[in-house]
Amino acid sequence: MLGGDGTLLQAAGDVVDLQIPLLGINLGTLGYLAEIDRDTLYLALDHLMADEYTIEHRMMLCGSIYRDGKLIAEDAALNDITITREGNLRVVRFDNYVNGEFLNSYSADGIIIATPTGSTGYSLSAGGPIISPSASLMLMTPLAPHTLNTRSIVFPAEDVIEVELGPSRDGGIEQGMAYFDGDTRVPMKTGDRIVIKKGQTGYSDCEDQQHQFSGDIKKENGKHLRYSYWGRMLEMKIARHAQIIKLINQYDIETQEELAKKLEESGFAVTQATISRDIRQLKLTKVPKENGGSRYAVLQNAPSEVGSRYARVLKDAYISVDLAKNILVIKTVSGMAMAAAAAFDEMNWNEIVGCIGGDDTILCVARDDDAALVAAERLKKMVDGMEETGEEF
Repeated sequence: MLGGDGTLLQAAGDVVDLQIPLLGINLGTLGYLAEIDRDTLYLALDHLMADEYTIEHRMMLCGSIYRDGKLIAEDAALNDITITREGNLRVVRFDNYVNGEFLNSYSADGIIIATPTGSTGYSLSAGGPIISPSASLMLMTPLAPHTLNTRSIVFPAEDVIEVELGPSRDGGIEQGMAYFDGDTRVPMKTGDRIVIKKGQTGYSDCEDQQHQFSGDIKKENGKHLRYSYWGRMLEMKIARHAQIIKLINQYDIETQEELAKKLEESGFAVTQATISRDIRQLKLTKVPKENGGSRYAVLQNAPSEVGSRYARVLKDAYISVDLAKNILVIKTVSGMAMAAAAAFDEMNWNEIVGCIGGDDTILCVARDDDAALVAAERLKKMVDGMEETGEEF
C-alpha cells in the first residue's frame, strides 16, 4: 500500500472482508501505520521476499446505525467511529449505553469511539490516552464536552456501546453525522442510535445479533428466505456499479462530482466516500479525450476509449523511468498512473512480475536486476519510437 496513514485506513476498509495483510509504505505526511519509508523500502522488500516478517493483528470496530428500530447503515473502522453535530456551532446531547445499560450523557461537540490503533489519532487530539495497538479494548472520548472533569473511558472489547443522539435544547430535532475512519459518513438525527462493537471478520460480522433487522421475505422453491441488510446493500451496490459503467460509457464524465450528480439524477443517493470507493473497486481510470482533458473509463471493458493498443496508453502517460535494483519507478502524467500500470500488466512482458499504480507513479517489480534494466530500456525505446514515427504499437 503506497501513501500515508489515511490511505492505509481506506485500504483496510476496502479489503476488510478478504482478511489479507497490508504492508504500508509511507509516501504521505503521517506514518504511524505506514511504517516503511522511502529510505528503507528496498531493505523491507528484501525481508518480505525472504519471509522475514511478522504480522500484527489489529482490532476493528463495527458500527450499525438504527432509526426507528430499523438498520439504515453499517460500516467497519480500523481507527475510530466519530459521532458529531451537523450544521451550526452548538453542543449536542449524546446518551450513552453499555451492554444495554445507561452509562451517562454528554453535552459536547461529539464522541469518538476508538480502537487501540486509533488511540493515537483523533482521540489523542481530543485528550484521550494512548493504548498499546496490540490491546483489545475500546476507548470513548468526548469532543469538547461542556464540563470540567470529563475523562475518556476504556471498555473491554467484548462490550457493546450504544450512542443515541438527543434532542435539541428546545426539544426539536437535532442533526448529526457519523464518520467511519473519517471516510464513510452517515447522517443521523434525534432518536437515531449507533451500536458499536468489536469487529471480527469485516462487514459480514457487522450485523448486530441483538438487534435483528427484519428484512424482506422472498419465496424461492417453496422456501422462505430472509434477506439481511448486508444482502440488500450488496444488491444495491451491484446495481449502482452497473449504473456507473452505463453513465461513463454514455457521458464524458471528468470528476467525481459530475459522477455523483449523474447517479443522483438516476435515483442513487451517494456520498463522496461512496463514489471514491466505487471508482477504486471498478478500477475506473482517467483516459485522454480527443478534444483535450480526460474522462473516466473502465480499462478492461473499453478498448476504444484507451486506444486499441496498450502501448498508446503508456506513451500518453509516460514521463520518465528510473531503476533501484529490480524495481522500476515510472513517473507519469498526473492521474494516468493507474491506467498505465494496467496497460503494462496487460502487455505481459516476461521481465515484469507486476505493477502497482498510484496517481502519478508506477512501481514495477522485475524478476531480477538484469530484467529491470532490460525492461527500462525496452520501455524507453518503445516510447521514443512512437514519438519519432507516430506509430501505434
